[in-house]
Amino acid sequence: MSMSIRAMQCFVAVVSTGSISRAATALHVAQPALSLQIRNLEEDLGVVLLHRSPPGVTPTAAGTRLLAHARPLGPTLGPVL
Repeated sequence: MSMSIRAMQCFVAVVSTGSISRAATALHVAQPALSLQIRNLEEDLGVVLLHRSPPGVTPTAAGTRLLAHARPLGPTLGPVL
């Protein structure tokens, strides 16, 4: 497993904004690059982290568990948004 700090920052931003597009704007990255980052994180972990739908994204059960561990690390990970 090669989960990066940047991938965790991206994941938290996506869940916090409820949208890959809004998170990409906030993080100043292209939406396709952020989407790929999240897909790579899912592949590394072997789970689906987000339910994707036209109005936005919501975390799956696995995503909620990861978020519970990632959010307390916020100060350690540095600014996300």
